[in-house]
Amino acid sequence: FTLTMEKYSLTNPFILKWFDYLAFALSGLDAAHTQAAPVSYTMGDLHRKGKILDYPMGGMDSLIEALVKGLTKNGGELRLNSRVEKILLEEKNGEAVASGVVLNDGTIIKAKRGVVSNAPLWNLSRILSDSVDSNAGSVIIDAVAQVKEQANDMEMTGSFMHLHLGIPKDNLPDDIEMHHSIINFDLDVTAEQNLVIISIPTVADPSLAPDGYHIVHAYTAASENFKDWEGFLEGEQDSGKVGTSPNSRSAQGYNTKDGYEAFKAEKSEALWKAIECVIPDVRERAKSEGAISIVGTPLTHRRYNQRFRGTYGPAPAAGQDVWDLPGCTTPIKSLLACGDTCFPGIGLPGVAASGTIAANTLVDVQTQLDLMKSLRAKGALQ
Repeated sequence: FTLTMEKYSLTNPFILKWFDYLAFALSGLDAAHTQAAPVSYTMGDLHRKGKILDYPMGGMDSLIEALVKGLTKNGGELRLNSRVEKILLEEKNGEAVASGVVLNDGTIIKAKRGVVSNAPLWNLSRILSDSVDSNAGSVIIDAVAQVKEQANDMEMTGSFMHLHLGIPKDNLPDDIEMHHSIINFDLDVTAEQNLVIISIPTVADPSLAPDGYHIVHAYTAASENFKDWEGFLEGEQDSGKVGTSPNSRSAQGYNTKDGYEAFKAEKSEALWKAIECVIPDVRERAKSEGAISIVGTPLTHRRYNQRFRGTYGPAPAAGQDVWDLPGCTTPIKSLLACGDTCFPGIGLPGVAASGTIAANTLVDVQTQLDLMKSLRAKGALQ
């Protein structure tokens, strides 16, 4: 995005730092390493005449429920607690082909059109490695090796610290803002724990909490170094293995390691101090009867979100200014990928677009045109 700023001769130091902040909030990278499209789109969306803040009533769960409704309405089936252990790989006409998946309970699901994976490339690489058996030929081995090479070459952003609170809201201003960003502009926007983003969703939707309470979520955005936490892992490394239940004993072993709780408290201090800029007595409120206080670390982020090394997502490779991300196709026929390690990259809009691209790849052009016509008629396309 810096090229765009240079094109329009933006030189004001505060404006330059503000765009660094906006880019970092979107991608976990500064403006020099963030694509111009998402920043420009966000600016247009923020400042277009008549624009307001859109917030899903019912919280993020309402978005999930809407997606599930769309899936089931069109004949799809959602299976929970059904992690994919392996992808069925076959060789057909000299090509490696994905023909289905094997779930963690051994269930085999055969694919009719293809397999679409939203696992980050690092995790997909591990799943594919586990899928190669002793009978695999060189075609399959070479295709999996190509995916592994892509994963090994892909850089990643940092991880997160999270602070989740449920606190009494008595005597807080009725007009308290829902979103806050606390940042020291004297430091680089990417400096560790420099940017803390705070959300109080109950400002828009009080039904998310009991009467008289606010929900507060604060996090450091993609600035936590995972290496600081590796020593608490079993085996002291992250192999990229998925398929372990977050509630299993092995997945939460780090919780019992010496020094973990003390280090978690130390690293969460920046979050408490940031919230104090908005709610000065937040610590006292968090100790009140009925209040809730939960701290999440990069290991929590890794565990529950199945994120390799707890990362926010991909970063540009050495010597590159912006992402050079793969598309939805892979070296394995009928295996499509979507998510933030595919084009267009990090962020909800980018990830949603990657899913759309993967879906469109499975259908013919006329089907895509008919769908766009229908969406345009409903006002869903600009």
